[in-house]
Amino acid sequence: MSVDPRTNAVLHHVGYVVPDMQRALRQFEREGAVVTISPTDDPIQKVACALLKLVGGSDIELVAPIDPEDSPLASRLRRGGGYDHLCFAVADVSAALAAEEEDGAMIVCKPVYAITFGETVGFALRRSGMLIEYMSGGL
Repeated sequence: MSVDPRTNAVLHHVGYVVPDMQRALRQFEREGAVVTISPTDDPIQKVACALLKLVGGSDIELVAPIDPEDSPLASRLRRGGGYDHLCFAVADVSAALAAEEEDGAMIVCKPVYAITFGETVGFALRRSGMLIEYMSGGL
């Protein structure tokens, strides 16, 4: 497991956008995934999230719109959904976002409470186009 020396960030999960949570859950479970956090609506972020453990040990967060007509995922879903972000567990979300900003990333979501995980999260979009989520706790 690699750790970012600037932020002590540890990979927590890979975010995966899906148009329909229940259909995606059924498919991932057919492929051997185990649900570790059941789907939870997060009205703050306007999404439903679930956490799965894949065969081999990787964690995947499924993210689906609560309301497809009013969703921050709309543009991602128009491009087909799928891989969306890497999430790293950190002790201090604000400090991790500040380090990203110093490196030229754009902060696209300042720290906010994430109901599914019961933790604070924030997002940075790197110049490479990679979306990075930082989540408090989970270390």
